[in-house]
Amino acid sequence: MSKIDSLSVRTKILLVMLFASLIRLFPLSFLLSDGRVTFVSYDSYYHMRNILYTTQHFPGHILSDSYINYPLGFDISWPPLYDMLISLVSLVVGLGSPSDSTIELVAALFPVVIGTLSLVPLYFTSSALFGRRVGLYSIVVFAVMPIHLMVSMFGATDHHVAEILLSTTAFTLFIFSLKEGADHDVCRKLTKSDLISCIRSRSAIFAIGAGITLAVSVLTWTGSPIFIGLFALYVPVQLALDLKVKRNSGYILASSCIMYLSALVFVIPFVAIMVREGYELSAAFVSWFHVLYILSMLGFTLMCWVVAHFIGNRGQWWHYLLAILVLIAVVVIGTKSMMPTFFSNIISGIGYLLGFDETLSTINEALPLFWDQYGDFTLSSVWGGFGLFFLSAFASLLLILRKGFPSKNPTIAFFVIWSVIVFVLALSQRRFMYLLSINVAVLSGYFMGQLHSWLMPEAVKEHGGKRKKVQTDPSKMPLLLILGMLLLPGVLISVAAVSNPSVMPSDWQETLDWVKDHTPVTSYYNDPLQTPEYGVLSWWDFGNWIIYRSQRPVVTNNFQPAVQETAAFFLSQNETEASDILDERNVKYILTDISMVKGKFFSIAKLAGEDYDSFFDEETLTKGSSAVTTKVENDKFKNSMLVKLHVYDGSGSGHYRLLYESNTTVTQDPEVKYVKVFEYVPGVTITGKAQPGETVYGATTLVSNRDRQFDYYNSAVADENGTYSLVLAYSTQDGTSSTSAILPYTIIGDKSRSSKKINVTESAVQTGEVLLLDLV
Repeated sequence: MSKIDSLSVRTKILLVMLFASLIRLFPLSFLLSDGRVTFVSYDSYYHMRNILYTTQHFPGHILSDSYINYPLGFDISWPPLYDMLISLVSLVVGLGSPSDSTIELVAALFPVVIGTLSLVPLYFTSSALFGRRVGLYSIVVFAVMPIHLMVSMFGATDHHVAEILLSTTAFTLFIFSLKEGADHDVCRKLTKSDLISCIRSRSAIFAIGAGITLAVSVLTWTGSPIFIGLFALYVPVQLALDLKVKRNSGYILASSCIMYLSALVFVIPFVAIMVREGYELSAAFVSWFHVLYILSMLGFTLMCWVVAHFIGNRGQWWHYLLAILVLIAVVVIGTKSMMPTFFSNIISGIGYLLGFDETLSTINEALPLFWDQYGDFTLSSVWGGFGLFFLSAFASLLLILRKGFPSKNPTIAFFVIWSVIVFVLALSQRRFMYLLSINVAVLSGYFMGQLHSWLMPEAVKEHGGKRKKVQTDPSKMPLLLILGMLLLPGVLISVAAVSNPSVMPSDWQETLDWVKDHTPVTSYYNDPLQTPEYGVLSWWDFGNWIIYRSQRPVVTNNFQPAVQETAAFFLSQNETEASDILDERNVKYILTDISMVKGKFFSIAKLAGEDYDSFFDEETLTKGSSAVTTKVENDKFKNSMLVKLHVYDGSGSGHYRLLYESNTTVTQDPEVKYVKVFEYVPGVTITGKAQPGETVYGATTLVSNRDRQFDYYNSAVADENGTYSLVLAYSTQDGTSSTSAILPYTIIGDKSRSSKKINVTESAVQTGEVLLLDLV
């Protein structure tokens, strides 16, 4: 411990950053194989699609992608800066022509670098608020914070880690600006109209830096208005606090206005270049909305300060709160009436952030922080994201409020507002826990700093006529034990996270590679404005995987276009209705996996507009003296297209046939594999005479690519004239599929029990040929 104490602050920071980098690099040992990276989660794969395209067409990037929402295409709203930076680094590393392996490696390392750099603004924020000791404790906490590690580890090539770095940097620079402005009385310079001196002040320089960082965030993340608006929400709160203690508030006006003006100057040229026709005022795209939004925040700040100045000369501080409420009401009403498009974008954006969008309730990361998809209370997200740090942070926030720090210190007041707003976001959608990680780290660092002061008190002694704080000599063991207890859960959760990251299962990897190599190649992968030949249907979770790994267009992906149509297909009880959806979308292949039948079925039912419980019946079993009621799958569940395909291999349908299944067996009775690929085919039609009203069955035995034997059948009912028409999906001879029949079809009537054998060629299945076969 004494050796650590003797190290300089800079050395300690560098050591923590080194440790943070190493733990984030740990997945490299198993996610990098044969020059290929297995990326973490889903969105990383669409980033990689864009990064590869941008590297090849630099500085061009994908604006609209025909490989999404097939065949209609989809306009990409992600700002390009994050992917463009990775492409630029790849070009430099690859000397102008990097290989795909080089690009993947750079992209996989990028979040590690950005995540490690985030410790720098975090340290400065903590130090500015509570001192260097808290700053050091904060970065130690952050280095092992599970939720941050999950978005900054090797292979997590998503923009979330950039959001953390940019927001923290902007907030840190603004805190510095406030601190300098309040300490050096910027308002005095304003009242003397000494604008040149004000602009040259350190406060202004920090504010300019904050503004530029905000502008960069606009070019990086569509949710950047969160950061921009947070400052405006802080202004009236701080003005009220200043009025209460009769503190001049010119520093707030200077810092906020300079910051917003700097953001405008920086972002306007990029908006002018990047704005797209039809999205001129869209909050989802880089557009004039962002310019207007920053202007509105600037105007709101000025109005708040004018009202505060007027109240300060004539009324009480609490009058200001009433005046601000009136001002907000006037602004809302005025904006709604005069700028309805701009207003609706803001309201829809707020609704989306707070989780009011119905689709969000089917996304795990968009669920409320303390509730699961079934509406049950849970602490699993908080524990998995923060460990004990959440409790220590909550305790620290209460302690800070109890001591009244926000009313005494504008920078702490800003930090509290920042923390509360981000907590509300995380409370609404657990995905925003990664933004809250900074605040939890600062507050946990403060908690540890308080423990340090309590267990290792300092005494003030005079030496040479000077008073100096010196450390007393109590044992350091209690402090180390308590700090270790706080850190240990976070460390263990983090180690588990980097050891078992959320990556594409091997079954999916093998399946998608098979699809790429064994299905017809589609055109325009690198020219996504043109429409490819056919589409692939799967659940939206897997869309980005299919686009990147198989290079095939999908109906839906993680942007969730056509998700209701997709859900309707998988839960359809009628093959004709299901096929109509595929015909409209020109779908040729369907990919399913066991999670769709099990865990994701609830979300599929919700998006299809179906009652989840209607797919199950209640069954009461007696065990000893107690009765246990459980839900069992009913006929509606078994007759859904999803279950017909994945569990029963297309039996009961005439247009869907199994082509490929992955290796892992997930259930034995019946034997079901993890991932399956089906082909949508016209099917051969067997028609002829049978007894009127008789059900005619066609059946055969097949063997899959995994040497699994299974029976396939379909049926049709003969009409009043005794004519039946039976559609079958598999060929029994001349087949090229890896799943093949080992017997000819047996066609049999259930009344006459008359049966006949017939072989079907692959050509007959693919062209929808009609074959005649009379049973009577």
